[in-house]
Amino acid sequence: MKKRKESREAPAAAPSREVPVWVAPALIALCAILFYWAPMTSPSASIQWDAADMHYPLQKYFSDRLLSGKLPFWTPYLFSGYPILANPEVGAWYPPHWPFFLTGIVPRSIQFDLALNAFLACLGAYFLISRHVASRAAAVLGALAYGLSGFFAGHSSHVGLFSAAAGFPWLLLAYRRAADAAALRYTALGGMAGGAMILAGYTQTAVYGFLGLGLYALADLWGHGRRWLRTAAILGGMLAGALACAAIQILPGLELVGHSIRAASNYSTSTEGTLHARALMTLLAPDWLGAISGNYKGPSDITQHYFYAGLLLLPLAALGAAKTRARLPGLLLIVPSAWYMVGPAGGFYRLVALAPGLNKFRAPIQGWFVVAFGLALLAAAGGNWLFGRWRIPYLGILVTAVLFADVWYWNSFNNPLAYARASFEELYGAHEEIGRQQVAASQPPLTRFDGPRLLAALGPQDHPLDLKLEATYGYFALEPAVYREYTEAMERNSKLRDGLNASRFLNVTTGSLDANPSVLPRAFFPKTVADVGSPAESRQALETLDPRAQSVVLLPHSAIRQDPAATASVVSYDEQSYRIRYHAASPSLLKLSVAWYPGWRATLNGGDLPVVRVDHALMGAVVPAGDGEVEFRFRSNYFATGLAITLVAALGLGLLAWRGRGGPGMPGPYTIATL
Repeated sequence: MKKRKESREAPAAAPSREVPVWVAPALIALCAILFYWAPMTSPSASIQWDAADMHYPLQKYFSDRLLSGKLPFWTPYLFSGYPILANPEVGAWYPPHWPFFLTGIVPRSIQFDLALNAFLACLGAYFLISRHVASRAAAVLGALAYGLSGFFAGHSSHVGLFSAAAGFPWLLLAYRRAADAAALRYTALGGMAGGAMILAGYTQTAVYGFLGLGLYALADLWGHGRRWLRTAAILGGMLAGALACAAIQILPGLELVGHSIRAASNYSTSTEGTLHARALMTLLAPDWLGAISGNYKGPSDITQHYFYAGLLLLPLAALGAAKTRARLPGLLLIVPSAWYMVGPAGGFYRLVALAPGLNKFRAPIQGWFVVAFGLALLAAAGGNWLFGRWRIPYLGILVTAVLFADVWYWNSFNNPLAYARASFEELYGAHEEIGRQQVAASQPPLTRFDGPRLLAALGPQDHPLDLKLEATYGYFALEPAVYREYTEAMERNSKLRDGLNASRFLNVTTGSLDANPSVLPRAFFPKTVADVGSPAESRQALETLDPRAQSVVLLPHSAIRQDPAATASVVSYDEQSYRIRYHAASPSLLKLSVAWYPGWRATLNGGDLPVVRVDHALMGAVVPAGDGEVEFRFRSNYFATGLAITLVAALGLGLLAWRGRGGPGMPGPYTIATL
């Protein structure tokens, strides 16, 4: 009786069986093209902020090295050396990036990449919502309300976050199909979808996606406890598959995180990037906080607090929540997620932060895509109910067209968050050309340029990658912690600049480029050496250290009898290695002014020399007396292992997806099968 009653309350629009199945995906593709037409084609449109400052230089650098036949595990151009391929923000292994990597990255590539991921977000949402509603028009409406929503417009400069959120509907779809039908096949596909979300380069978004998956699956268990074992097996299999597929990035990334400034972070009590009630008004009034008019008066970081997805979204979502059985999965996606995003003041955020690693995540507002999908699902269900109750010809098409026109105007055409209204050349290219001519072209070889941590005067923040300018600074969230401590000490002790091999620097007081006449070579033997027993001691030593007179070396190391007259010269080098010829009368410390990081190896005559930490953040090796050539070469500690796991996982999951059946399954209580 209950099912019959709910069916009368929520009449479903009859599916349009006569329309070919490819029409809806083709329509979604057309909408995505129209939505991104201006940023993809206009000469007066450009990427901006992090998309230009970080993602474009990273992707271009990786693409250029890839096309030259190399994998750039290390770059000398940022932070006096950096393990760049370990940084997830490169997105090196995210499959949708590869067409652009293989054709060469230009600024416009990022816009095409965003358009592709928006299409994937809409398409995945359409296929999943189609499992909940009968009307294809309603499913398209929900898909556009998600993939073209304000969340994606606001985060157009955060390519990794944008891409990971685009995969969320596919993760849910794989679970839905696994729970309803072929468990083995779709659990495998879900692992691949989850792996792609991780590989997109923004781990926090991927974690929020899996938490959202758990909320969605909870709807199946609500009042149907007998499903818990099957549900747990599917979720566990998808998570394990995702982690294995993404091991190529996860393993090197975990090593980098462990040595980065994020390692000691704890955001469990942070109020940064939390949900504010007034930001919710952007669901109704796009310019409520002034993000569109330019008179922004909302919380810090304008990109985080814009949610508009069409004026029809909330009325249709309310209708879906009141009249259809999609209310439970929709509300389970919305309510706990919004509660978490309130931050520490709401309590739930503190509770979630108790889980291992989750206290490292800042800005919980970045999980809004889970809420956005819940609203889109309810709006589609509301539209489905409406189109079934009012059987007006083409009503579904008309309502969907109105919603698209609405979000196109507010989230693309008239939205400065979506893209800059000036060319890349005007915003960044001209400045970078100045940097190329006035700094990079005249920089002495085997020396560095020193500047402030954030330097926009020479182009994008990570301009050294494009200029091939070896610099002491960079713009990443995962900056090595010991290197940050060195540069912070250098602000108080300018002599440390000599030890960084910085021959020139930007004088922030006068704005001039000044020479550093006391610069030390890239490789040299310090005059004297002092031992320190702990990182804390070496950090403290930086306050008064003069690298021209002395270096400090972290124990343990082999015996040193420093020869102050020893000599060293770099005979060959590339981006990931140095060969140094030396002469020393006694066992001595050879210092290489390159940022210390696990994975550097030193060899002499085919034998290994232990690499030691010098001056807290740099590296060296104790060489024996005599003449010789030492080779320093970087090799990632975990890449090969991660690659092997990823290849085996991809092959195994691919075979399961191809051959797996998994039985008839148990259709969920909130799918179209029982709506």
